[in-house]
Formats: sequence, structure tokens, C-alpha cells
Amino acid sequence: MSDLRRALLPSLVLLACGSPNPGDTDSDSEAPGTSAGSSSAATEVTPTTSGDTGEPALRPNWHEDIAPLAAANCQSCHVAGGIGPFAMTSYDETKPWATVMAAAVMDATMPPWHAVETDECEPPFPFKHDARLSDADKALFQDWAAAGAPEGDPKLAAPLPEPPSLDLAGATRTVLVDTEIDIPAAGLVRDHFHCLSIDPGNAESVYLDGMQVIAGNRGIVHHVLIYVDAAGASASWPGGVKKNCGGGAGIAGAVQLIGGWVPGGLPIEPPADVGSEVPPGTRLIMNVHYHAAATPQTDQGTGLALRWKTTPPGWASQFTLIGDPGMGSSLHGPLMVPAGEKDHVEEYVWTVSANGQDIPDIVDIRLWAALNHMHKVGVDMRVSVEDRDTGVETCLLQTPRWDYNWQRSYAYDTPITSAKRIRGGDKIHVRCTYDNTLANPGVQEMLSEVGLDAPVDVHMGEGTLDEMCLTGLGYAVKGL
Repeated sequence: MSDLRRALLPSLVLLACGSPNPGDTDSDSEAPGTSAGSSSAATEVTPTTSGDTGEPALRPNWHEDIAPLAAANCQSCHVAGGIGPFAMTSYDETKPWATVMAAAVMDATMPPWHAVETDECEPPFPFKHDARLSDADKALFQDWAAAGAPEGDPKLAAPLPEPPSLDLAGATRTVLVDTEIDIPAAGLVRDHFHCLSIDPGNAESVYLDGMQVIAGNRGIVHHVLIYVDAAGASASWPGGVKKNCGGGAGIAGAVQLIGGWVPGGLPIEPPADVGSEVPPGTRLIMNVHYHAAATPQTDQGTGLALRWKTTPPGWASQFTLIGDPGMGSSLHGPLMVPAGEKDHVEEYVWTVSANGQDIPDIVDIRLWAALNHMHKVGVDMRVSVEDRDTGVETCLLQTPRWDYNWQRSYAYDTPITSAKRIRGGDKIHVRCTYDNTLANPGVQEMLSEVGLDAPVDVHMGEGTLDEMCLTGLGYAVKGL
């Protein structure tokens, strides 16, 4: 492997921190099309006849109109035991929430989706799994609530689409850690970082093209980072666990960060013909960030579902982090958000290179995913790439109504060969905006955790009550 490829490989990850409680926000922008399972004629439904009375059934109703929408757009989270606060799989479960649901979809806070088009950001491609509802679907929820949430006739029920799955399709192997990990009740220490060692069990080199984190106790698993331990050094950890390992991999020497997870996040799946190499004898290390609850908790059964191929792909999948704590230079000095400041901005610029080495143009680098990450004081974040020759700036992702409780990576819906290309010398710009006043619900939530009633200065740090300004970029490399 060349020195240049080694320099590119220390990839940082789709870092994100989130809570299992719904609450994602969006702008007022509408989806470009109709979402899966939606009804394009939502506001012009035709009255149907009740099978028992012969009277026209009131529309829209649950069985004919709302149930298909709920299955297609809500039931990946809103099911018994899911990460949603209530289930939406039956009429009796859903009716009490009709007014709340109507308000949430009209305000675009549900379904969760942060990446939107704005006056200063038009991403180069649409995103996969765009969860935004069409205007017609939003009107259906509004009209249903306004009509008193009628059930309709079960005999006239529309076919239900299969709910979107959060599980990795076609997993080759699933490995869980059985060791019990005790997390004390929240006190002076609220954030705990423990590392788990996973043996993929591959006897030959394999190439990951799918990866999913399985959280044993979703109430306290805050986020997970996934590293490649090529030397297998973590195999010596008792029970496969190294406690209090900090924010890294917990071992000395070079490691490669290849993935990450937050509650509600979809599996990591790069485009076709893109993958991450895992040689035999390699261990995968999960750095698990636990956020303490009000009572003592135990985590067990956290692990990974992996999907791989044995044939090398044409492109090597990698990640990098830009901002703080990541690569690039700050335009304003150390990150600090003063108490009481409403529109505080932090900016970072990174010139694309391989650890300071120039990247020849023969190396083809294509962006396939982007992720923004802040904590609870953040309100808006934008990342863009500036062409080294023309100075033209292309916005890659903006999340203008930031909600800490829902974070995810956004993959571009385009083949890797047509994805946005970056070259050595291009500049990546990251901008974070914060509101450290009581007008920000995130600040109110943060202060309540520590028993304060007024904002305080917030600095960069790993903990939930600290701040970050960090963009993760997933990219594929060919030509090294």
C-alpha cells in the first residue's frame, strides 16, 4: 500500500450523537415528489360505501387513507418496542394522537428529516430515503384530524405497504457482546465511553458493503463509532470490553474509523462497487458512548450486523471529519459559545490533502454521503466545497432547523461514477450557528439536566453538555 493511500485511510466516521426520543425538525420546504405509500389524490378522495349500512364512509379515514401512510412513513419507529413514544399500527393506538400528528406533519417535524434546500444550499443530488411528505399527504393528516379521526370500514381497508426497515438487508454475520456493562445513575458524571471488541470471524479478506449497529439498551446508548483494529490487539480485552477508553479506539497504534451510528439511524450502505477492506485476523472496535439515565442501567447484547463480499470493489470507502474536533483550521479560534449569545457562528476550512501531502489528479475521489453534527446549543449547520481553480462553491448539506435528538447521515442518490468529485486543493467549508439563550429548547433541556436555570459558556468537548462543530464526509477513492 502506498504512503498516499495510508495517509487517506485514517478515515473518521459518520459521527453523531442522538436521543431515542423523536423530535426531528425540518424546514418548510416540500419534498420534490410523493413519498412511498402516499396517496397523490389525498385531497380529492371519493366517498365509499360502508359494507354494513350502505351509507357513504367519511373520508379520509383510517382504513382507507391514513393506515397506508402510517405504514409507509411512520412504522419504522412507531411500533411496540420501537424508538417512537407510541405505536401507530392500529386505529385504537393512533386515534388519540391524530391532532398531534397533524400538527407535526404540517410543521415538518415528522417524519424526521433535517437536510433541506435553502436559498444558500442546493445540494448537487437528491438524497436517498428522503422522508419528507408531499403536500397531499400532509393534507390527508390534517383533514383526518379535523373530521374527528374516523375509523372507516375495515372491509374497505386499503392494502398496506411494508414499513421501512431499519435492519441491514442480507447481513452476512451478526456478532453481539454478551458481557454486561453497568452504567450508574446520572450524577456528576453523565457520559461514559466503553470500547467493545468484535471478531468478524472472516478467514479471508472481505469487503464491507453494509454495517448496522445493534444497541442492547437503546435508552442509554448515545452513539457508536466503529474502528478497524487490523492487528487484532483488542482480542486480549477481558470479555471483549475495555471500560473508560475515552473517545477513541482504546488501543495504541494506527486504527481506521469506518462507521458510526445514532438511535434511529439507517444501516451504513455505500453505493454499489464501494466497500471497506477487512483482512483476516482483524477486529472491529465499537466505541460506545453511554449517556446515564436517572436510574442505574445495564447494557448487554450490543454488537454489529455485517454484510460483505469477497471480491474487491472498484472503490475504497472512507470517511473524514472536518471541523472541531476534526481536520481544518478555525476562522475564529477555539470553539466557545458565550452565554446569552443568540447567533454565534463558528467556521472551519480544510484544504483537501492526504495528511498534508498533495493528491495527484489521477486519484478519483467521489463524495457519497454527508453528516452534520452539533450538540444541544446548535441551530443551523452548513457544509460546502470550493473548487480550487474556479472558486465556485457547491453546498453539500445544510440542516437549518437543527434538532439534536435526531441525527443521521445523508447519502446522495446517484451512482458513484457520477457523484460529486473533489480534488486535492479544493476547500471544504463548515459553518455552525448556535443559540445559547433560553429561547433555544435545546439549551433549556441541557440546563435542566444539570440543575441550572441560566445559560453558561459552552466549550468544545465530547460530553452531551459540551459542543462540537463537525461534518463527516463519506467518500470513495479510486486510483491509489
